[in-house]
Amino acid sequence: MTMRERPRRVGLIGFGAIGQPVVELATQYPNDLEIVAACTRTGIPRQSDATVPVVATLDDLLRLRPDVVVEIAGHDALREHGPHVLTAGIDLVAVSVGVLAIPDVESDLLAAAIEGGSQIRVASGAIGALDALAAAKIGGIERVTHTTRKPARTLLGDDADGMTEARDVFNGPAREAALRFPESVNVTAAVSLAGIGFDRTMVRVIADPAVDRNVHQVEAEGDFGYLSFEIRNVPSADNPKTGKIVAMSIISTLRQPWLPLSIG
Repeated sequence: MTMRERPRRVGLIGFGAIGQPVVELATQYPNDLEIVAACTRTGIPRQSDATVPVVATLDDLLRLRPDVVVEIAGHDALREHGPHVLTAGIDLVAVSVGVLAIPDVESDLLAAAIEGGSQIRVASGAIGALDALAAAKIGGIERVTHTTRKPARTLLGDDADGMTEARDVFNGPAREAALRFPESVNVTAAVSLAGIGFDRTMVRVIADPAVDRNVHQVEAEGDFGYLSFEIRNVPSADNPKTGKIVAMSIISTLRQPWLPLSIG
């Protein structure tokens, strides 16, 4: 098959705050991507879901023969469905990678990928510089720190009422952070996987009433030199715990294999 013989067939696990914009953005690249269906808990489309078919089970989705499946439904979904996608020989793009902080989940996904001859790809999501971290790891990284600063209400809900100053809500290793804040620090997991792992990557999570964007700062130091990266993401209107750039990241990841020029 040549690169442009047909669009890449994409299945979605989940169809919420990230899934909807993924479908909308995919329509900009009809020669590259075709969303064949989305698997949801109910399998019943909402009125806004009419743009793509909705199915109730993973088997229903896999029967449509997608080339790749994108997980955008949370930790439990990746843990439950990821191995089945991979053992079926279908590549998986994962967003809720914080669940890989659980060693058994990571080993199950890796074993399934080996068995199926498939690949799990971590979308960069709301963060950047992962390619630089992965490259630096080859030569050796001494330390990586990741600071997440989010609107106080996003992290604390009603407990943020009356806050006037920023407050640390976590300071420690990435493995613990990824499990304590599953909807807010999947980016921490991506940084950990690209760099020196969950136990050596140090994380600080800050609830800040003065910010209106999700801010991520990554610093790394090693044989390569020193890296500093910051991004200030506009939150998703449907789910302020995630950024609008996450859907854009997924589309970029999906298009990479069939682009005549690939970056990073």
